[in-house]
Amino acid sequence: MSKIILVRDGYTQWESENRFIGWEDVPLLENREELKHIGNLILNQSIDIEIAITSFLERSIVSAWTILNNMYHSWIPEKHDWRLNPRHCGVIQGLTYQESILKYPNLNEINLSWDKNVDPVSINDKSHPSQDRRYADILPEKLPSVENLKNVYERTEEFILDILLPILSEDKNVLIVAHKDSIKCILKYFQKLSIEDTIKLEIRTSKPIILDYDKNTGLSTQSILG
Repeated sequence: MSKIILVRDGYTQWESENRFIGWEDVPLLENREELKHIGNLILNQSIDIEIAITSFLERSIVSAWTILNNMYHSWIPEKHDWRLNPRHCGVIQGLTYQESILKYPNLNEINLSWDKNVDPVSINDKSHPSQDRRYADILPEKLPSVENLKNVYERTEEFILDILLPILSEDKNVLIVAHKDSIKCILKYFQKLSIEDTIKLEIRTSKPIILDYDKNTGLSTQSILG
């Protein structure tokens, strides 16, 4: 039996400004007490984390460091995988909600859908992942110009099959610090959720989710810490 501990990354200034962050690499706020508290919660459960996996974004990586540092587990091996990145928000990335809804009056419908999205950014735009050297080893056709939740699920499922399941086959406990939509998609895969239930999921930084995974049956049970 393995445990997957799912944690949403901590808060940034853009979230307090109600901006669409997407793949922009916005740093965490200095106050990281919630993340430190998560480290305490995991310690209190006596969960032996053997590997930490994050997205390619600093707010995910530093969130994992903060949790592990508070557990005195900074030595734990780490992996970073771009397929755990959040949804790419296309042309509204960096805009506030108020600015975005002026461009897209049906924005709420788009955000709460499975397969709708706003317009893509140009591949020549500085916010396009192909312009960022951290993605230089990724095939350009794999890098998004905009995404919906369906797109995020497709790449997250690929990450699960390529990276996560082989780790779980060794009965290892994994800390995954990612983002709202990529965590939703991990839960959809392991909990066999419907599209509707996946869309409705609330993912909070303060509430780490634990999946107990049985490699023999492929079944998992969910609990929430905190």
